[in-house]
Amino acid sequence: MLRRISTIIAAAAMLILGALPVSAATLSSLSSTSSSTHKISFPGLHGLDAWGSYTRSGSKVRVSVCAGVADHGIFAVGAVTLDSNANYSKSAKFGAVAIGYHQASCVTETVRYTSHLRVYTFIGGSNGRIAAQSKTKSIY
Repeated sequence: MLRRISTIIAAAAMLILGALPVSAATLSSLSSTSSSTHKISFPGLHGLDAWGSYTRSGSKVRVSVCAGVADHGIFAVGAVTLDSNANYSKSAKFGAVAIGYHQASCVTETVRYTSHLRVYTFIGGSNGRIAAQSKTKSIY
């Protein structure tokens, strides 16, 4: 009796393990067709490098933002994203800040509101104030 039960369990395990690669391949092909990555172009300021991307997957949007200091005379730089709902009544923001020459920082987040995405950049001084800020650019 125990031999029969162990044989049944072993056969079921082999069936399950044998089916995993097929189901995994099917899931990966579905996910690659339903999401695509888009580059984000940030408004420029002298001495600041900013780059990023976003990926839509179903009802979620995952955004990556990076900022880097590209000039000696700059203390800190930042790249900010603003996500909003359809009528702009609710919004959230996040961003990356880099401090020091040739330093860079990146942040990735799944945004809460997916109707609109806007971006801007800024340069910060060593006194804790914003020295320069770009205009806000609409991505979608």
